Amino acid sequence: MASAITIGAHCSASGGLWKAAERAIAIEAEAVQLFGSSPRAWRQTQHKPEAFERFRKLSAEAGLAPAWLHGNYLVNLAAESEQQYERSIDSVIGALTVAHEAGAAGVVLHTGSHRDAGLDAVLPRVLTAIERILDGSPGDATLALETSAGQGGTIGSFADLGLILGAVRSPRLQVCVDTCHVFAAGHDLRTPEGVTEMVELFDEEIGLECLAVVHANDSKGELGGNLDRHENIGDGAIGYDGFRAVLESMAFAGKTFLLEVPGIESDGPDLENVRRLKAIRDEVTAAVRHPEGPTD
Repeated sequence: MASAITIGAHCSASGGLWKAAERAIAIEAEAVQLFGSSPRAWRQTQHKPEAFERFRKLSAEAGLAPAWLHGNYLVNLAAESEQQYERSIDSVIGALTVAHEAGAAGVVLHTGSHRDAGLDAVLPRVLTAIERILDGSPGDATLALETSAGQGGTIGSFADLGLILGAVRSPRLQVCVDTCHVFAAGHDLRTPEGVTEMVELFDEEIGLECLAVVHANDSKGELGGNLDRHENIGDGAIGYDGFRAVLESMAFAGKTFLLEVPGIESDGPDLENVRRLKAIRDEVTAAVRHPEGPTD
């Protein structure tokens, strides 16, 4: 089953949505994540029908699937400011609309921050926002709330996300696990035992059936350090052994792993990182097929 894991990467859509597909293909990625608009501005890009068609056609021809969008970094579904709150809702509806038109699986989203007030204080506001988003967006594209590194008042612990998903109860609302973030939040991914413990807690708090996609990032920070700083595969505190343990876990069989690493030349996910993660996947796959080693 490990062979069914798909290795993808976040790629720039500068110049047109299809450019992200072209860049993903160039680095041998099997799936792609992209921004539908600038991640640091409220203004949403108005894509023409031919841009969606070109993206879908190129992705299909190259066997590049699935595609995911990443939500705007300015979004905060717990915002006190009515202006930011309304803009956040509109932004996510816009991203899900782009995902629908592009034939993408869905949108990965940082839920926001309760600014140390605690989730209970903002939960009704977050739930209302999500319900409005799902009601206001076309199709059935998934909204995947991302796990956080535990910094500040960010919403994204397993307990947080489990509470939100349990209240909304929509098949369109799922979760994205970021390996750097969960490691920074204190889940030790460096050993099979640590991965098993993390998976069991995820299943208890959220449910493995709600795991939609994985962000595959090594960590510049140490275990439990709450530092959201991504590192290239194998060069961080998780290391090669950690990613091997993650890919060996049956909980991740069939999932898409999307790289959001800085890149060897600091220009984002690259061929080297894709090949590193593929090599680990292939090693795990070979071990599953030949558990006693190669035969003559």
